[in-house]
Amino acid sequence: MSSETGDVRVDPQELPVASFTTSDIARIELGSAAEPAAASFGLYAQMLGEDLAVAGDYVRQAAYRRQNVESLVSAAVIAERVRGTSWEAIGSILGMSAEEAEEKWGREEASWRSRSVVDSQVLKNPGRRAAKVDRYIATDKPYQFGTVRRPLSASLDAAAYLTGRDVAAADHAFTGTVCTPCAH
Repeated sequence: MSSETGDVRVDPQELPVASFTTSDIARIELGSAAEPAAASFGLYAQMLGEDLAVAGDYVRQAAYRRQNVESLVSAAVIAERVRGTSWEAIGSILGMSAEEAEEKWGREEASWRSRSVVDSQVLKNPGRRAAKVDRYIATDKPYQFGTVRRPLSASLDAAAYLTGRDVAAADHAFTGTVCTPCAH
C-alpha cells in the first residue's frame, strides 16, 4: 500500500464525473463486486460457528457462493486488462493459456469497454459508487483482517490533484516499467 495519499480525505461524490479514468471505473466496479462476495463468505463462516447446518449445507452453501467468486474474478480480469495486464499474465495466474483466458473473458472486456452511461450505474455516478465502496472498506467487519484501511477514492486517478498522488509513477510501478519522459 502506498503512503502517497497520507491522511488526505477525498469525498468521491464531489469529484467531477469526467475526472474518473477508465482505470478508476474498473476499480470501483471491482470493489463493488468484492463487497457482496466478502459479505457472503462472512455469512458462510458465521454458519459454521452457529452449528445450525443440516446435512449437505456446507457444500450447498459453498457452491452457492461460486457465483460471487465468478463475478469477482470477471471484474478483476477487466480491471487488470484496463491496467494493461496481458492475457498471458492473466492466463498464467489462473492456470490457463493466454488464448483460453482471452476466449473466456475477451468478449466481456470488449462489452465493458463499449458501454455507455445508460448501461452502467457506475458510469452515471462514479463518485456515488466509489463512496459506497469506501464505506464498505472503512467499516469494521468480523471477516476483514488488518487495521489500516485506505478508502478506494484516495487512490483514484480522479482524486490525484487532491491527494498529490503521482498517477504516472503509480502506473509505471504497477507495470514494472520506468517512466522515461518524466524520470520516474
